[in-house]
Amino acid sequence: MLKNVLGVLRWSVSIGNKFFRVVPKETLIIVVATLISQVAIVVAFLLPLKVLILLGSSGVPHYFPESFANIEKDFLVIVLSCSSVVFYFTYLFAEKVVSLCSARGADLVLKRNNKISLFDNQEDVAKRAYQRYSRSLAGSIFILLVALAVGWLYPDLLVVLVAYVLFVIIGFSALCSKSVGFKLSLENSPGKITGSAFSVGFLLAFGFMVGQFLLGTPPGLLVAIVCLILMRQGSSKATGLVSDLKGLYSQRLKLNALFFHGHVLINEVRKNEVNFWTLLTSPRLEEWAKSVLTKTAGIKDENFLRVFWLQRGGQDVAYLRVQVGGFKENKSAEYLLKLYNVNRSSLAKHESTLLIGNYSLPSLPMLAVEEVDGFHCHVFEFPTVKSVNDKNPVTEKTRIIEELWAIEPDNTLVSQFKRSRPPIWQRIDHFMLQRIKTVASLMDAEAFNRVERLELQLNMLLRRLSDLPLSIVNPDMGLDVMLETENGELLLTNWGRWSLEPIGANWSTQPKQLQLVSRALERASCSRSSLLDVNAVDVRLSAMFYELEKQYARHNFVTALTLVSQILECLDDLAPQTDDVPENMFRE
Repeated sequence: MLKNVLGVLRWSVSIGNKFFRVVPKETLIIVVATLISQVAIVVAFLLPLKVLILLGSSGVPHYFPESFANIEKDFLVIVLSCSSVVFYFTYLFAEKVVSLCSARGADLVLKRNNKISLFDNQEDVAKRAYQRYSRSLAGSIFILLVALAVGWLYPDLLVVLVAYVLFVIIGFSALCSKSVGFKLSLENSPGKITGSAFSVGFLLAFGFMVGQFLLGTPPGLLVAIVCLILMRQGSSKATGLVSDLKGLYSQRLKLNALFFHGHVLINEVRKNEVNFWTLLTSPRLEEWAKSVLTKTAGIKDENFLRVFWLQRGGQDVAYLRVQVGGFKENKSAEYLLKLYNVNRSSLAKHESTLLIGNYSLPSLPMLAVEEVDGFHCHVFEFPTVKSVNDKNPVTEKTRIIEELWAIEPDNTLVSQFKRSRPPIWQRIDHFMLQRIKTVASLMDAEAFNRVERLELQLNMLLRRLSDLPLSIVNPDMGLDVMLETENGELLLTNWGRWSLEPIGANWSTQPKQLQLVSRALERASCSRSSLLDVNAVDVRLSAMFYELEKQYARHNFVTALTLVSQILECLDDLAPQTDDVPENMFRE
């Protein structure tokens, strides 16, 4: 722990030297203004307490400064009240000075380095970092001043506080050496843990003061009140100082590139990435893979493993094909382990929600969901399969979509999804069409008129979409995530982005493919009775609106306008619809 702390302090000193060399005036002004603001806010909070004490006493209390004794009580109340307001406005003014000087100082440092743009919002990052560092420096000075003030007013209390701080440092060091969990918590959230420790220290100091008032030789009441306020402000500043240094150090690579002339921007390897890739190296890989399969597939100690990388196109997801040997009669078994990095945890949870216990989907059979050192791991059976990279992607995608149409989603799954994600008839709105219409107005009048016509019919079309049965949609249907079994069945290996959409969504909008909707719908209705009364035109509309939303999100407005034309052609195949639907009809 101490090594990490020293590393943070060394980096802080180096960046501080840079600021004082390049922008000494602005840095000094920020530090002084921050100190003034902190002292002003302390005094602004202290003076009202004095006013309340005065109002509750018959005269000026004896523990007030002697110079107050000759002043009339009512006049003193007015003066102290006005002074509190003045100090508060001083605090606000000092904070404004800090903000202005931070912007100017960061701008000067960036101009001095004369570098090209490194990343988005780099000016804001530089300003916040410069202000944060200056505040942390001022906070350090403020804590030192608080310690000096407490030592002058109440030496015994300072001894207690110093002893407690030493105890906390020793205790944290011991806990870090004994507990990996505590060490990780301290590294990830130092402000939270040190804040709790400072709060305990404040209560301990308060208890010491109460004990002295009851049993020992206490200081004056006003001194005790001042020390309490100083301790509270000091502990708050100490917690903020720890959080600021942690925040600055976590951005050190960006800040080094921004503020230091000889540094370039490099990507930091995060701890979770190191741990993730460590799990994929031998012998750690074989250890956890065997442990997982022993728990989920019942393999024995005498079984041996051979692990192969399987390329399935998922970023930050490791696909591991595991061959298990050592069975009687020279048999073997194969499994697929999917290990998700922490930034893919939501995909892992979403996939397991759909696949666990669901064997009707075109997917590898999921055996279990496990956790390996904090990373999600999915375990699948891996039958004899082959890749389909030489097949027609549109044809294979159509086969899987038709198979999904025939599957009735579970009522519980539908209920969960509706409570979590908005359906397409809530995602498509007039705001989207307004933007498409803006682009159309820059092209030609005919395109603009088509969007206007669609806008007039939008509510009716959305109502028709809402009446369609739902089907499971998987947007990841490239050939690289498909496998084919010995009997010709297609399986998908990625289900992390599935959704429930009106039947027809994700179907190809190519004219030839749209002509196949009627036959596909007829075949799917043989297994799913809820499709018997579905109009094929509505299914085509669902496919087009799903594609329209996708192209709009990608800002492919020309393609979106082509889809608008296709939707209007479908309208001609529908019976005339004159009823209008309120815009909020589709909101739950």
